[in-house]
Amino acid sequence: MIVKIDGSLLEGGGAILRNAVALSALHKTPIEVYNIRAKRSKPGLRNQHVKVIEAICAISGGKMEGVYTGSSVIRFYPGKLKGGEYTIDIGTAGSLSLLLQAIIPVAAKCPDPVKLLMKGGTDVRWSPSIDYIRHVYLPMLEKLGLEATICVGRRGHYPKGGGTLSCDIEPLIRMKPIQYQFDEPLKPQCICGKVHAVRLPCTIAERITTSAVDFIENSGFHIAAIEQECPEPKYDVHVGPGTGITLWSCNNFGTILAGDGLGEKGLPAEKVGQIAAENIIEQIKIGRPIDYHLADQLIIWMGISDFPSVIDTNRITLHTLTNIEILKLLTKAEFTVQGKVGEPGVISCEPNYLSE
Repeated sequence: MIVKIDGSLLEGGGAILRNAVALSALHKTPIEVYNIRAKRSKPGLRNQHVKVIEAICAISGGKMEGVYTGSSVIRFYPGKLKGGEYTIDIGTAGSLSLLLQAIIPVAAKCPDPVKLLMKGGTDVRWSPSIDYIRHVYLPMLEKLGLEATICVGRRGHYPKGGGTLSCDIEPLIRMKPIQYQFDEPLKPQCICGKVHAVRLPCTIAERITTSAVDFIENSGFHIAAIEQECPEPKYDVHVGPGTGITLWSCNNFGTILAGDGLGEKGLPAEKVGQIAAENIIEQIKIGRPIDYHLADQLIIWMGISDFPSVIDTNRITLHTLTNIEILKLLTKAEFTVQGKVGEPGVISCEPNYLSE
């Protein structure tokens, strides 16, 4: 029986599609998604959504219908998961980070390793930076037992894209429990970061760094190190200019909080650094172990875990609640949310599969 999913549900964005297709492949459940991205200014599939469906279809040996740019209805019929090497070229500055978040859970359940060769945007608006994926998302998944490595060839920014990376994912034999709720106070151990400026003067990276460091130290916290990536012009292989910063902080809970800032035309470099610093300091002061971006990303892993899960996050978002609704539809996992949208809260999950 095909499961029908309304793409305008709650937040109504592309995450509904990405999670639905990933879960369809994992649970071998055929799906139809309609009203795709109905609440966006340009509804329907964009190129990056087409590519993620194509990639998961290839990995799962499935079939698909209605998968083209602008489509508002797709059908996906999963097959048998298989490892191997897969090439994905978005063709635009579409986010590679968002594609990775959808594909990695599927690749992790393959019987053999998966290697992804990807081209698109590594640091773009409305998505995690590739440094967030490398220094926050993957390290947190490693705590669950996943082995994955990302190597970035070059960064890609809006509007030209052209970023390249490879991602190697080993089969996940058995997940460890996701248990991140603690009564003791959060104690940050350090704040690290990475700032980049490509096809731009290195002084921009320096200004971003100085601004972030000043804000963090004036807030009473310690900076361990911020690495700067600024290639010399003759060695700069990037397609277009771009800059950004990602900060992360380990703590006594064993989790990682983060904040980032992305450069854009007309935005001073100092403001980019300040935005990232304000974000991470705000989350540290709230004192919950899981940042709200990571909460969004852990929902799918909670739903496919063999164990009861709980995360204590510094903000419940509509995006998180939307992801939960998709998990309920395709896994019958039982979620409990304590807290209101925009406020700290606790999310619990009891897995209850439709199929193995």
